Amino acid sequence: MFVAVDFFAPFAQALSFFYSLVPNYGIAIAMLTLAVMIVLTPLTLKGTRSMMIMQSLQPEMKKLQAQYKDDRQKLNEEMLKFYRENNINPLGGCLPLLIQLPVFLILYRVIAGLTYIPPGGTNFRPKYLDASSLLYRDLSKTDEMRAFGMNLAESATKALSHSFVSVLPYLILIIGVAATSIIQQRQISGRNPAAASNPQQQMLMKLGPVMITGFSLIAPGGLVIYFFVSNLYRVAQQALISRTIYNTPEAKKLLEAQHREAEAKKKNPAAQGGFFQRMLGDAALPQIGKAKPGANGSGDKTSPSKGGTGAGKPPAAKGNGGRTTPSGSRSAAARKKKRRK
Repeated sequence: MFVAVDFFAPFAQALSFFYSLVPNYGIAIAMLTLAVMIVLTPLTLKGTRSMMIMQSLQPEMKKLQAQYKDDRQKLNEEMLKFYRENNINPLGGCLPLLIQLPVFLILYRVIAGLTYIPPGGTNFRPKYLDASSLLYRDLSKTDEMRAFGMNLAESATKALSHSFVSVLPYLILIIGVAATSIIQQRQISGRNPAAASNPQQQMLMKLGPVMITGFSLIAPGGLVIYFFVSNLYRVAQQALISRTIYNTPEAKKLLEAQHREAEAKKKNPAAQGGFFQRMLGDAALPQIGKAKPGANGSGDKTSPSKGGTGAGKPPAAKGNGGRTTPSGSRSAAARKKKRRK
């Protein structure tokens, strides 16, 4: 029998609890965000370690891929065995991101549900909250969610329609979101020189701050507070990771290897290839050893003649005694004799 699970109520109850401690909508959202980030921190640290170990073992993994490239099943078996021997979780680096996405969606629904106004109503009727809670009672008396000079139920673009002065607090918050996103991106790229030398990866990393800043312009102010506080926490978290996980001897060796790889790509950009060549791999490379078609489309020009006289030898000139000297050429002695005449 299928049992519906309410994922929103626990987050709404936690938000209500923080609001009972500090009756400020913005601070309550910030406290809930910090609580969620602290819970996710062990997964993030574990995923970062797993990702670093996988990066350091890339040469050995490439050897396995080359050894069993023609046997996909055997390759999968050997890779699983390799993961077990080295205590690697292939999804460890992606797990924090996979968990954060549903958490973000739940928080979005909870924050949006706080400012729900039923059809024909004039005040909020918050969703997912207990009607006896302080947060519910305060919100149900108003149609605004005021904190830090902002209506957290509105977006920056909507506030701009009222006046330029009313949008200033939103802009300050959005600038904070953009700045913390850029700092976080630089922290991550600084630990991976190979990614920093890859134009495609650079473009993707730069696209992240642009997207979250653009979304912050149209998102409710309450959600922008979540973006800013979570980004601020991640900046501190990345600094901790750089001083601990990426400060070990193994991590330093990996960083040196990545620096050498990045320098090699800078010195020989042709070896890196274009975007489609990196996508296709060996299939995009020229096939060495295959004959280039000749002018007559029959293959290599230097292929042996049908008579089997050897590769690359021109046919004997007709009426020239079998010599291979072209009929139009003369020796130096013949030319000198002609001049004397």
